[in-house]
Amino acid sequence: MILDRARAKPGALGALRLWILGFGAAFAATLAGCSANTNVTNGTPVVTVTTQAAGDFSTYVVGLTLYSATRKDGYVAYPAGYTYEEFADLTQRVDLTELLNAVGIPTGTYTSVEIGIDFTAPIVYIKGQTTAAIVEDTGQLEDFGIVYINVKLDPANPLVINLNQSTPFALDFDLAAMNTIDGDTVTVRPFVEATATPNDTEQVRARGLFVIADPATSSFIEDIRPFEDNIYSTVGALTVNTTPTTYFNIDGKVLTGSAGLAVVAELASNVPIEAYGSLTGTPPGSNSTITPGFTATSVYAGTVVSNGEFEHVRGIITGISGDTITVGGATYLYYEGYCLSNLCFTWLPTATIDVASTTVVTQDGVATSSPLTTQALSVGSQIDAVGLGTTNGAGALTLDATEGLVRLQSTPAWGTLVSGASGSATLDLLSMGNTGLPASDFTFAGTGTSSANDASAASYEVDTTSASPGADQSATPAGTLVRVDGFPTAFGSAPPDFDATDVIAGSSYPADLVVEWAASTAGALAPFTSYDSSSLVVNLADTNFAYVATGPQAACSSSTATPACIPLQGTPTVDISGAVQFATGNSTLGISMFSSSSDFANALSTELNGSNQAYRLVAIGSYDAATNTFTASRVDLAIG
Repeated sequence: MILDRARAKPGALGALRLWILGFGAAFAATLAGCSANTNVTNGTPVVTVTTQAAGDFSTYVVGLTLYSATRKDGYVAYPAGYTYEEFADLTQRVDLTELLNAVGIPTGTYTSVEIGIDFTAPIVYIKGQTTAAIVEDTGQLEDFGIVYINVKLDPANPLVINLNQSTPFALDFDLAAMNTIDGDTVTVRPFVEATATPNDTEQVRARGLFVIADPATSSFIEDIRPFEDNIYSTVGALTVNTTPTTYFNIDGKVLTGSAGLAVVAELASNVPIEAYGSLTGTPPGSNSTITPGFTATSVYAGTVVSNGEFEHVRGIITGISGDTITVGGATYLYYEGYCLSNLCFTWLPTATIDVASTTVVTQDGVATSSPLTTQALSVGSQIDAVGLGTTNGAGALTLDATEGLVRLQSTPAWGTLVSGASGSATLDLLSMGNTGLPASDFTFAGTGTSSANDASAASYEVDTTSASPGADQSATPAGTLVRVDGFPTAFGSAPPDFDATDVIAGSSYPADLVVEWAASTAGALAPFTSYDSSSLVVNLADTNFAYVATGPQAACSSSTATPACIPLQGTPTVDISGAVQFATGNSTLGISMFSSSSDFANALSTELNGSNQAYRLVAIGSYDAATNTFTASRVDLAIG
C-alpha cells in the first residue's frame, strides 16, 4: 500500500465508560482470582456470535460480552478475560459468524452463563430512516447502561470443558425478539441464546493479530481480537490451516495457496489478519487440543484489514459520478486515537469515496495478474475502501482513496424472477447489500454501455453461467423470490448487470416468523390456542403484527402480501417437531434453553401460568401458505 498513516480527525466522540476498560475488567479478573476453587486445569470454549431476524435495522451497534459461566458446583469463570466487552454491528452477523474468543477456563460442566449487552451509547438506525433511533428500555430510559442476561443452558447439553480440549459455544442474538419499534423509538427487552450445540452453518470470520506461520504444515497462528477492536489485548489463539485454493490478500497483493502463505510468513508479528472459513472438528469448534483449529478459504492481512492506522469505509455503492462514489450504509472505521473505549467505528446512512487511476482495486476471491481498474467498481458493489477520511461541518464523510485501495466484496441481491433461462435470469430487484438496501436507493445511471443499456431495478439482468447452484432458471416460475450472490458488471459495460456466483430460491433460505402481541392484554396471556411437543397453534388475537419474512427486507407489518413478506392470518401452526433450538424467558426472569420440543413444551406449561405475558414469538424455518404452517428449526418466545 502507498498510504501514509491515517491522520487524526476533528470532531471525534469523547471517552465512553472508562470504567469498562479499567475498573470493570480489573474487577472481573479479581473475582476470577479470588474464587475458592483452586482447580486451574483448563479447556477452551470456542465462542462465536451470530444474529437472527435483523430485518428491521440498517445497523445495530452495541457492546457485548460473555461475561461469566457458572459451573454446576458453583464456581464462576470469566471467559472474557481482561477484554470486558466488544462492540459489534449485529446486522452484519446474519450471514457471517464472528469468532469472539477462545480463552481457557477450568474444566467441568457449566450450566449457565451471564451475557452482557451495553446500551450506553448504541448506534441504531431503523431501515428507511436517516437519523439514529431513540433506544430505551421498557421504563422509557435512554442510556440505560449494561444489561446482564442469565441464560440457563439446555440441561441435556451443558457446556462441558475437558482438559486441554476445545469445545464450541455460540451466542445468538435475536433482534426481532428483543426490540419493538414505534416511529423512531426502539424499546429493548434483551433476548439472547447461548448453546453448546450450535446449529449455525454460516461462514466464520476470525480476526486477530499474526503470530507465526509454518509453511511445512500450510498453517499459521493468530491471536484473536474480534470485530473491529484495535485496543484490547487478544483473547485466545487460533491455528489457521490453509489449502492450495486459499485466497490471500496482503496489503492489496493477491495470491493463492502456498504462494500466499509464504508472503504471510514474512509478516511482522502483530500485523492485523483476518481468516474466513470454518472451524475444524466434529462438531465445528471441537478439537483435541486447547488451541482451536480453523480452515481458511480466504485470508486478508495488513492495510486491507481494519487496524486503527488506516481508515476504512465499508458499504454498498449506490451511485457513481466520475471519480466520486456514493456509498450507502457506510461503516466508518477510524483512527485508533479516537476510539471510544474500544469502539473504533461508527455508521452513516451515506458517505462519499474519491478514487483515481492510482487507486488499487481487488476483487475478493480473484487472484489475477492483471490489476483491476476503478471501472470494476459499479453500482451495487459491496466494498471495503481504505483511505483518509474527513468530515465537514454538517458531518458528511468523504474518504480519499485516490492513493488507497478498494476491495470488491460479494454482493447479495434479492428480487422476484421476471424470466429465467439456462445461464441467465431477469429480476425485479428488491434490495442489495448485506443489510438489504431497497432498490429505490440505487442510481444506475452510467452502468450500461449506453444510457439505453443502464441497469434497471425492474428488469435487472443477471448472468448465471458461473452460478452454483442455480445456473439454469428456465424451470423457475415467474414471481419466485430469488437471492443472487456475486458482483455487478463493471461500470459502463452492462448488460448483463450482474455476474452471479450463486442463485438460491427464496424458499431455500431461512424465513423468519415474527408475532408481537399488544402489551397488557389478555391475548398475551394466551399466545397459543394449544401447544404440545409437536406444534404451537398461534393465537393472533390482540397482535400488533404477525408475518413471515424472507430475506433482509424492510419491516413486514403491513397487511399486503409480497413474495418477501406474508402477513399471517387465521390460526397458523408452528411445527416444532423437528426443531433443535428453543429459548423462552426474558432478561429479568432469565432465559432457558432447550434442544428438544418436549422439554420446551413442558417449560411453556410453567412459563404460561396465567400471569406471564408473551411479548414476541420468533421462529426460524420455512412457511407453507397453503396449509398456514411454519416448519421451525428454532423457536424463541420472549416473555414481556
